[in-house]
Amino acid sequence: MTGRHAALGAQHAAPKPRHGAGIRRQIARRLSWGIADQAVSSLGNFLLGVFVARLLGATSLGALGLAFVAYAVALNCSRALATDAVMVRFSAAGKDSWRTAVAAATGVALLVGAAGGAACVAAGLVWRYHSPGSDAAAAFVALGIVLPGLMLQDSWRSAFFAAGEGAKTFLNDSVWTVLLIGLLALGAAVDIGGGITFAILVFGGTATVAGLFGAWQARILPRPAHALGWLNSHRDLGTRFLIENVVLGAGGQIRALVVAATGGLAAAGAIRGAEMLIGPVAALLMGVGQVAVPEAARALARGRRPLARLCLALSGGLALMGVAWGLVVVVLFPFGPGELLLGAVWPDARALTVGVIVSYAAGCLHVGPSAGLRALGRADLTMQCQLTVTGLFVALAAVGAILFEAQGAVWGTAIASVAGSWIWWSRLRKAQRSHFADQEEVLA
Repeated sequence: MTGRHAALGAQHAAPKPRHGAGIRRQIARRLSWGIADQAVSSLGNFLLGVFVARLLGATSLGALGLAFVAYAVALNCSRALATDAVMVRFSAAGKDSWRTAVAAATGVALLVGAAGGAACVAAGLVWRYHSPGSDAAAAFVALGIVLPGLMLQDSWRSAFFAAGEGAKTFLNDSVWTVLLIGLLALGAAVDIGGGITFAILVFGGTATVAGLFGAWQARILPRPAHALGWLNSHRDLGTRFLIENVVLGAGGQIRALVVAATGGLAAAGAIRGAEMLIGPVAALLMGVGQVAVPEAARALARGRRPLARLCLALSGGLALMGVAWGLVVVVLFPFGPGELLLGAVWPDARALTVGVIVSYAAGCLHVGPSAGLRALGRADLTMQCQLTVTGLFVALAAVGAILFEAQGAVWGTAIASVAGSWIWWSRLRKAQRSHFADQEEVLA
């Protein structure tokens, strides 16, 4: 079943509100669960960064940033091969179909985590051989150990949102965050030691517990044995989404490596610190992004105008909130909150905040057209957009880093994000014209 067929099937699979106000309330409720869930998840990530910044310093924070880039690459691979198809094709499916799909998809996620974890451990050991005592090497080894659990936990997030059960996702991420905060606080209080290794093992270990809790919530066991069948059934989406997501993750990794090579881990840590300050924007961006594709599929089932309005509302609303939070950071954080959160990293991070704000606000404008294209089943165009925009991102960030270190990398990224907004929206308009022209021919 194609993404377009899945979207059209939503008309018959779910009860429809009788008027626009009812539809808007349902959308707002589902979006609110996405935002609430991401707020909880981002809180854990943010406090992990604060723990590392204040207790371990800029070098360890830079190592954490590199490990998080590798984590993001693995996450993008897992979503492309496993759960993106669940979001596109099973958001309005029957319960039995959803359960079968989720069992296979979570099994794929576990296998991706195992393969990615082995690669991270190998990379960390090689790094340690060439640079004994390196924080980055320790971070990669620790990440590799816990990566399967991290991938499993994330797969439940997508599965529950596809079923319209955002409350279960929120509960699962809340369990993870509470465990994470508790163990980090214990580590800080009694000085357990272990440095960056302890921090990442706690991060991934608590995610593994939450992943097992997700299996209990759904009453579904992951089925790695069904992975091959799943990949074959959804290779038309999976291959393109994999290329798209890997390119996106690789772009961030290249930027981090170039900054670390030109300015050192401390410069990479400063960028990570500045991005932490924009955490609420990132939380909104990712929270809405989690539910944007199912919502776009439902809007498409109602017609061209509902899809266009939803995409505009998603991008415009996120961008406005991004700018608003950016003003709070620029105006208020120099008077104490910045130093309180980042400690010695704050002075360097402060100089990068404006560029990071511009980059994130422009990135918010990509959410609407990305969701619309996926709902239309146009994985070819989403891949085209991502390749083009990431190419700009890497080129401009790398040139900026070489010329102006961290400051240049941040502003190169911002320029690429602004240009990318036009690229995404132009492709969405093209896809809408094609889709509805084909539909009119069929009706004629």
